Amino acid sequence: WLAVLVLIAAFAVASLLTMAAVARRVPEFGTLKALGWRSSRIVSQVLGESVTTGIAGGLAGVGLGFAGVAIIDKIAPKLSATVPSASGAFGTPQTVTGPGGAASGTLIGGPAAGHSTVAVPMSASVTIGAIALAVVLAIAGGLLAGSFGGWRAARLRPAAALVRVG
Repeated sequence: WLAVLVLIAAFAVASLLTMAAVARRVPEFGTLKALGWRSSRIVSQVLGESVTTGIAGGLAGVGLGFAGVAIIDKIAPKLSATVPSASGAFGTPQTVTGPGGAASGTLIGGPAAGHSTVAVPMSASVTIGAIALAVVLAIAGGLLAGSFGGWRAARLRPAAALVRVG
């Protein structure tokens, strides 16, 4: 739920920033309308700028994600856990399996009390699905923000917008 709330907050912030940018550009849009631009063309302009920003942000986020993974893999501490010995002779290496039978670690022996130490791998991974989702969400945020900003720009009247020029 927290990730969904953060995503909603990010979309809201992007929309508010786009609307603020449109408010600062009122004279520009008024001039364009006075020159004959239709509202749909202005909406397309704002929407295109927002989607371009979303794509750039998505690509920058993917790059930062890869950098973060590299840093985590480089500085991650070596982790191990002491667990009660399941079966087998003391000190005999055994494979520890996780859900579905996938190997998740190797027992490497332990104290005489019947415990073994398990090496716990700590690494971050990046999947194609995660990359695609990040870029799609960035583009969706750009579309949403651009839609609100474009709608606001399309409502401007040329005469009212040109009053602010000066």
